[in-house]
Amino acid sequence: MSKERKQSLFIVAYEGRDTADDVYKVLRDLEKQKLRDIDIKTAMTVHRKDNGKLKLNHKGRVTTWKGLFGGAIIGLILAGPAALLGGAVVGALVGSSRSGDRRDVKEFLEDKLGPDDSALAILVSSADWQAVDEAVQSYGGTELLVELTPEAEEAIAKLAVDDEAIAQIQEEVDIE
Repeated sequence: MSKERKQSLFIVAYEGRDTADDVYKVLRDLEKQKLRDIDIKTAMTVHRKDNGKLKLNHKGRVTTWKGLFGGAIIGLILAGPAALLGGAVVGALVGSSRSGDRRDVKEFLEDKLGPDDSALAILVSSADWQAVDEAVQSYGGTELLVELTPEAEEAIAKLAVDDEAIAQIQEEVDIE
């Protein structure tokens, strides 16, 4: 198996409301070492508010990737209206090869994110997974891998620069 995987989005649910932020900081520090252990494109933390809605917190690290992509891709995947994404795009996006199970992103968050939990959604273009795992293994977590097929990347890239589509992404989302 190759050391690197290209263009993947990981959503990891953690126990502890601040754990996702802590893991993000560890991964940013790993990236800053410039050892090419991880190449973070963008990230978002998620937690459940008292009203039951999910709060999406974009991290300051938003880069361009194949054009203007930034944090919009994660927002589209986590909170994009289903009608906007379309069944084919969602089907092409969601797969969990590392956990051996296929799930819907919203179902995963509904199941794993309680009031005292957090999640990290992080888009990477490459990583040395052994180094990454060693850096964050003490935090635990349950992972959902969203593989971005070329078709899904293209469809989401188009949506990510569509002002109308981006306007529909809310900072707080209900899980339906």
